[in-house]
Amino acid sequence: MITVSGALVCVGLLIRLLPNWLAKGVLGVDHWYWKTYIESYRANKRFPPQLPQYLLDQHQWYPPVFPLIVAVLPDSFFDRFNHLIAIAIDLCRMVFVLAASFWITEGNAMAMVVAGLLYATSPMLVSYNTQLNPRGLGALLLDSALCLSLWAESAGGSLAIGGIIALLAGGILLTHKMTTQLFWFLCLSMGLILGDWRFLLLIPLSIGVAILLSRGFYLDVLKAHWDIVTFWNRNWRWLQAHPVKESPIYGEPGFETPTRFYRRGLPGIMRHLQYLVGFCPAAWIILAGAFVGGLQLSVASYRFVALWGALCLAFSLLTLSVPFMKCLGSGYFYLYNAAFPAALMGALIHRSLPDWEGVIWFAVVANLLALGLYYRTVVRSKRPQPDGSFDHALEFLKAAPKGTVMCLPLQWSDVVAYKTEQAVLTGGHGYGFKLFEPLFPRLMMPIQEVIRKFDVRYLITMEGYLTDRFHQELSPAKDNQFGPYHVYITKA
Repeated sequence: MITVSGALVCVGLLIRLLPNWLAKGVLGVDHWYWKTYIESYRANKRFPPQLPQYLLDQHQWYPPVFPLIVAVLPDSFFDRFNHLIAIAIDLCRMVFVLAASFWITEGNAMAMVVAGLLYATSPMLVSYNTQLNPRGLGALLLDSALCLSLWAESAGGSLAIGGIIALLAGGILLTHKMTTQLFWFLCLSMGLILGDWRFLLLIPLSIGVAILLSRGFYLDVLKAHWDIVTFWNRNWRWLQAHPVKESPIYGEPGFETPTRFYRRGLPGIMRHLQYLVGFCPAAWIILAGAFVGGLQLSVASYRFVALWGALCLAFSLLTLSVPFMKCLGSGYFYLYNAAFPAALMGALIHRSLPDWEGVIWFAVVANLLALGLYYRTVVRSKRPQPDGSFDHALEFLKAAPKGTVMCLPLQWSDVVAYKTEQAVLTGGHGYGFKLFEPLFPRLMMPIQEVIRKFDVRYLITMEGYLTDRFHQELSPAKDNQFGPYHVYITKA
């Protein structure tokens, strides 16, 4: 059994390492921020760390558990393997799904293999864990709390088990904000659907535990959480919009960037379907199979897992389609949490519905096809830079006199801050979205006013990113070109 489990984990590891092999150095947008956060804390031993290089962040009021745990790792290990930490956490979660599936199917080894394959091949887990991030740790805590709740039902609840669940619930709030939102939704929905008041009680209990565990720091985290939710409530229409070409000042009338998340009409619908299905096709197939096949839903454990998975998918749909819920984050990110109950449900289907065995393998194949498309995207998106032009632009900024750098695209800000040690005109990490709002998600101020107000000395961008009017107003800034990249010096 240990050999089989080890082989499955190795399969999961190889699948997760492949993106970096296909496009060396592929890292998610949040990676450099978390490196900066953790290294600053390790160097100064101050919590939360002050990161003055992010000019528009007022405070780093982020859930603290993930960075504090990672900060304990030896310097040499962190420096060498920081890009693999999220993968390691995800594989711990995979070991947990193997154990949980073995338990829930009463020792059915093949059911455990099914769960492992479904989890290992989930495209959402592979794509997201190319960066340092706390989502995996938050998901592990959420899975643990719900599995423990399920186990308590079969073994008989006790005060000790309830206390552990409460600690896990508080840990979720101290680890990841989007996982917190899903956790509260699951507690509310399960409490009402199952008629179990204990799930409802977990919502206020989790807040109280988080406040106690953090010695009050969670109140600041909660304030920052409200800050980002209200910001996106005002601006969700412009998620992933082009900050210049969709700016009311510099934008082109009627222009809608292809990367914009909420596009109008059929392109927007197709984009959402592509994300919802493509990032976790097995979850939809497996959960549909469970309900259509009538998977002994009268049995408490089966009903619990089916409801858990279905609610994760429902929350993805709701946060994509209901306007007042769109501020809770891009809905497809919640597929990250659906992978675990879908894997458990696959194990239950294998055990209890032999006639539906084909559904399982169809789901695995669907995951593999979606993975293939993701890998192809990784290869195609790897910009050919035989001359290292972007790195040369960063080296120029690092050697330049100190001054504030504005990045367009704004998502370059984290890597620019980390690799150049210059201050960057960005924010939105912890608390302070109102300071960031004039620049993001659309540029709402004339560029010369931005330069004067924030004392911007450099602007780094790329060919074709700025409009003609923006170029005209940027003049007479000196242009330093590095292949397709431009570094403008706005002040001597």
